[in-house]
Amino acid sequence: MSAAARRKTLPPWPKGRPLRDWQQKAIAALAEHEGEAFLASATPAAGKTTFGLRVAYEALQRGEVQRVAILAPTAHICRQWAADAARYGIDLEPNRPNSEGPEPSDRHGVVVTYQAVAAGPRPHRIACNGRRTLLVADEPHHMGEHAAWGTTAMDAFANAKQRVLLSGTPFRSDNSPIPWVEYDADGVSSASYAYSYTQALMDGVCRPITFQPYDGDMEWTSDGRRRRADFSVVLPRNEDARRLRTALDGEGDWIRRVLIDADHKLGEIRAGDHPEAGGLVIAIDKQHAIQLAGQLQKISGEAPLIVTSDEADASQRIARFAAGTTRWIVSVLMVSEGVDIPRLRVGVYATTSRTELFFRQVVGRFIRRSPRPRRQMSFLFLPSDILLKTLASRIEEERNHAIELRPALDTGELDEPPERRRSEPGVYEALYSDARPDEHIQIGDNLMLFADPEPAGAARPSAAFMAFGGGIAETKRPAEELVDALPSAADDPQSAYQRRETLREERSKLVATLARRGREDHREINARLNRLVGAPSVSKSTLEQLEKANERLRREVEKSG
Repeated sequence: MSAAARRKTLPPWPKGRPLRDWQQKAIAALAEHEGEAFLASATPAAGKTTFGLRVAYEALQRGEVQRVAILAPTAHICRQWAADAARYGIDLEPNRPNSEGPEPSDRHGVVVTYQAVAAGPRPHRIACNGRRTLLVADEPHHMGEHAAWGTTAMDAFANAKQRVLLSGTPFRSDNSPIPWVEYDADGVSSASYAYSYTQALMDGVCRPITFQPYDGDMEWTSDGRRRRADFSVVLPRNEDARRLRTALDGEGDWIRRVLIDADHKLGEIRAGDHPEAGGLVIAIDKQHAIQLAGQLQKISGEAPLIVTSDEADASQRIARFAAGTTRWIVSVLMVSEGVDIPRLRVGVYATTSRTELFFRQVVGRFIRRSPRPRRQMSFLFLPSDILLKTLASRIEEERNHAIELRPALDTGELDEPPERRRSEPGVYEALYSDARPDEHIQIGDNLMLFADPEPAGAARPSAAFMAFGGGIAETKRPAEELVDALPSAADDPQSAYQRRETLREERSKLVATLARRGREDHREINARLNRLVGAPSVSKSTLEQLEKANERLRREVEKSG
């Protein structure tokens, strides 16, 4: 299929999904931008994916590019991108193996992980050099985690026609520069367009959030000594970390009290105008997740869903939770970044990670607005640890990445997920803990957050007027609030990439059946069918070629029976 033919396959942009004001302004800024990459820094849940896909849609429609390559942090987020792209008729193949080479010509492009590009940049370089490519890098700070991730991505997409970087957390806590990001003379990153959480709150784009810290008395032994302290006591770094672990002990009273109160809050929300509201617990590791899930089952009477990154069906489990009404999901890493579950209203931060990057990613899971209800305050329960409380109070601040290390929050921890950290030596044991609520931190309390959001482009009162309680007349429900009400392509088994997956699974079963009944083996049958439909291989088959091959296979199986 030619590039012109592929452009014609794009349907009109859905009327029920208009661009938000900030997205329109960012697209205008992109049109005027000069430089090797455009960095759009927007708070989590503001609609970065929609912005990125609109950029891709327009570039494909105008013929500026012939394909789109999206880089994402995880395989689950790759599938999420492909599902959202399908809403607009953009056919992206998620997680295409490097061994299969560049995607066939009937696709608009691919969505792959940074790790996949690092493991095999050659097919991505060939595809990028062969067709004018738009590169969209989702959360590009990941390219600073490992030198290979950044260097291979820069090599593979050196000849990209256009590069767009999308980030909700455009900074790192280390000294690694982020590829394609511009830094000023002081080594501080500079976004081409920025949209803060405070702006999103005032625009009605994101939910406000209340942080509910819990203090308590923790008792533990370390180095042969018995220690006791609440979170107000200043301790050496090692003992400070052990106090936090004592509070989070899966069998302790502190976490049990917090889970009881969190479940009660969730129950209040579900009994009100958001009956399908859900809760998320971020655990330390898989064993801890199992312990907390057991506690929650006793408290709520319902078994929570447990999702960890080492489970093959993790993406499917998250999708089922997002579309369902299950009360709680307990996770370690899988629901910390880029995962969209709009019904999440209550969270428990039960992990020892205290890096600003990770904390902001977790908060981002709770501030995505859903079409209903009108009032959507979210709640995050967390320890009264001074570092976590500081991070909570700073959540409204716009943050950039500084190349030079600065004395901000010294957590004493590497910027890495908690699953990857080694266990502490056997010199520590949690003995006892209790919990008591501390003073809550409500973000956006001085803003009029619960007025109905206004339609895109409508005049708004000044920020000062809103801050001091000025009223807004009742408005109709805006089109932008219909965004999440649209049917997701993730639920549509006929979206192109899911149709291909279904056809390949069906083909595998039909070939196996035919091989058992006849004289040809699997390889011979596949080779014959590929010649018949004109495909180089199964992996390089277009959707039409897969359909023709399966139709032939079904007839042969029927005759052989």
